[in-house]
Amino acid sequence: MPLNLQCFYMRFKVLMNNRIKKVFTLCTVWALIYCSYSDANPTKQLESAFATSLVLTDGDSITLGFGDFDPQTIFNPQNTVNEEDSIALRKKLKLYSIPLKWQVNNPIYQHNINVVSRISYLNQSDFISLFDNVADDYISETVYNGMLGFNAEKALGSKWSYQFGLNTHYLHYNNDYDYNSPESRRNLKPLTDNLYTNLNSNALVLNPNATMIYRLPRYWGYYEYKLNFNYYYGWALSHPDGIHNAAPETWRTLNGIKATFNMFKIGPFEQAFYIKGQRIDLGGDSRVAFGTDHFYEYGIGFLWDAQRWTSWFNNFGIGINIHNGSSLDGAAIVLYFNEI
Repeated sequence: MPLNLQCFYMRFKVLMNNRIKKVFTLCTVWALIYCSYSDANPTKQLESAFATSLVLTDGDSITLGFGDFDPQTIFNPQNTVNEEDSIALRKKLKLYSIPLKWQVNNPIYQHNINVVSRISYLNQSDFISLFDNVADDYISETVYNGMLGFNAEKALGSKWSYQFGLNTHYLHYNNDYDYNSPESRRNLKPLTDNLYTNLNSNALVLNPNATMIYRLPRYWGYYEYKLNFNYYYGWALSHPDGIHNAAPETWRTLNGIKATFNMFKIGPFEQAFYIKGQRIDLGGDSRVAFGTDHFYEYGIGFLWDAQRWTSWFNNFGIGINIHNGSSLDGAAIVLYFNEI
């Protein structure tokens, strides 16, 4: 590597360590900066972008909401400093997802079949300050995800059942970066433009999955334990010339419990108090962005049964979700949809 590039990387490394907060971007120039003493790999960063978006939008691993806050301010007001960056990060993420499910009327080989689909939109935008007394750069990253698949479930007695399925994801990744200062255009743009920034890519991802479920209905409510494994492997269908054979791969395991406690019924309205707790273990290309190989989520709230009104979804509700153990630490108010 030429000496002038090494000096450039070293300068940015110092700036990053001293001045820039931790940023959870899908695939940005930060990867180039942090790789100052190794071969920067734009292919790996694109793979990480796709893999991270798959975990964020899968509907089970992470629940983002609105009104983000630090739960430590309630339980331990003296210990909130470490959460400030995570809360700021959560507020920069925008996630919208519409999941749908249709049940096939007739079982196949004693398996109940469901057709599932989901459309998701994930975006993060931020201003980036790398030089003194000049305009900040601006970055916006977006991933669109259209998913279609099926799952089959069979009972193993009165309480246990297993489920397996296969989903296909079509993803579009868009990275827009504005070099808003002469210094940025002169020093950064030649190294990153159309390689780490200002690029578009499409990918096709296959997602086999398997689940074991324990369900225990009771007069007081309902209890459920779930062990779920999802594996993702795909291919970039289009990408810039400097990126070669991008193949995003990641996997995640979910261990979780959910429970509802009946409260009251007024006419068609059935309300229940809801709690959940789960651990997520990560592998593959998504681990770097989350800064960990596992994290935890907890939630409390209220659910209303919707099955008497519509066959499109089972329940909806509102609650508080707490995320702990990754770069997205924090809590938020959430809207539940088909939660249990």
